[in-house]
Amino acid sequence: MKKTITIYELRFTNLKSKIILLLTAYCLLLTVSFASAETREFTFTVTEGTIELNGTKFMVWKYNDTFPGPEIRVKEGDIVKVKLRNKSSAKHGMFFHGLYVNPRVSIQEQEIFVDPDYEYTYGEFIAKPAGTHLYHCSWNMAEHLSRGLYGAFIVEAKNEPKYDKEFVYILSDWNSKTEKGDDHLGAGHPRSMLDNDITTINERAVTGDNPIVMEAKKGERIRMRLANIGHLPHKIRFADGFLITHEDGYLITEPKTQDSITIYPGKRHDIVITAGNPGKMTFYHSVNMPKSAGERLAELESPNKQAGEHKHEHPKASHDSSHDEHKTVHESLDGGNGKNNAARELPILVLDIKGGK
Repeated sequence: MKKTITIYELRFTNLKSKIILLLTAYCLLLTVSFASAETREFTFTVTEGTIELNGTKFMVWKYNDTFPGPEIRVKEGDIVKVKLRNKSSAKHGMFFHGLYVNPRVSIQEQEIFVDPDYEYTYGEFIAKPAGTHLYHCSWNMAEHLSRGLYGAFIVEAKNEPKYDKEFVYILSDWNSKTEKGDDHLGAGHPRSMLDNDITTINERAVTGDNPIVMEAKKGERIRMRLANIGHLPHKIRFADGFLITHEDGYLITEPKTQDSITIYPGKRHDIVITAGNPGKMTFYHSVNMPKSAGERLAELESPNKQAGEHKHEHPKASHDSSHDEHKTVHESLDGGNGKNNAARELPILVLDIKGGK
């Protein structure tokens, strides 16, 4: 007996064929993708050491005996595999800051901590998104980041723009009082972070007399990858201005030109400059603390007070009171000693431009 195929059965058969075809195509794409991707394996050994910053010796942990840790640089889509060996006396872990890791690695970041004299290999993950990222310890992060256990993780885009030069800088801040024993709270404690009094850019303390020199030729396009792994907001100012192209690894849809940028803890920014006429151009650094709740409240109340003032008040009296108020605020910020260390600018980088390309 001849079976009659209904229109519904025919549609279902066609749907199954399409699904099988799509799945086959997807599997082929995955095969091609993984075949073209490179597997990059990294091994990090944690050891203890000592560094000196601005006259103070700090106990630190290091990746592969370097501070900051070695730069990881891969291409978008590469398969990344990381092994952590612990040769220190403390417990450590790994966290891949800003990267899209799979659920397995995400759990490992949060739950796997390597005891002294042990090692652990994290699950494979695909390097994405492209951009400027970080890796750092995941155990007791506040203290371990305050002791140098971090590094840059750069994922180059598939359509990476070309620059003549590229520099990667990681900013951090340190507390000399804690290290000298003047602060019993310990490194990385929330109540001592605001007292951090030493800034580092990569391995160097910012003192004002030892800026890092970047050499370039006139007309060269330079990309600077900036990251803040510290606890304070760090401001970078360059009078000639720069183009901000990326934030936290993502391309800014409308890149903007400005002469300063404040990099908050955990943030990353890519900036681009074009070397102008020969000479030395200085980048300046300061700690740009946000206004306190009291200062913000005073600003909100100020217009109301002005509206209630007598309109026939002598202009000079108004100017003097404003000056005294500014002086009082300034002295409260710097303890009345005339030196506001938080806002003080120091040379941090110098762009040394030579002749043309």
